[in-house]
Amino acid sequence: MSVTLRKYLFGTALLTVLTVGLGAWLFHAVRPALLLADYIWMPLYFYVVGALLMAGVVRNCGEGNQQAKKLLQSYLLARIIKLFVSVIVVVAFCLAVRTEVTVVVAAFVINYLVYLVYDSWFFSHLGKRRKMENV
Repeated sequence: MSVTLRKYLFGTALLTVLTVGLGAWLFHAVRPALLLADYIWMPLYFYVVGALLMAGVVRNCGEGNQQAKKLLQSYLLARIIKLFVSVIVVVAFCLAVRTEVTVVVAAFVINYLVYLVYDSWFFSHLGKRRKMENV
């Protein structure tokens, strides 16, 4: 396992613990009657999907001058895949569980945005470091 993948997994694991704790507290404080019993699965979903996509991105990027460009292309492809898979998962969850859809969608969108910001930050720093190493 590469150092980059380990750093990403560690940071994402910390983010997952934070979002589970903060999300459960927020649900309990704002709408205790609508606390999703399965809320913990949302951050865990983003952790697993993020780990799989990061492993693919790291594996896809090789050495050389084209590395930064290849990293950006792989990252953007991973973002698009994650978006489509996430939409399918939300629709399937809403149809299967039959809970209040707005709460599920709101929680999922908030988690998606949190992980999107983290992933964007991580990959921008990774790209800058790799670009500086190649110069």
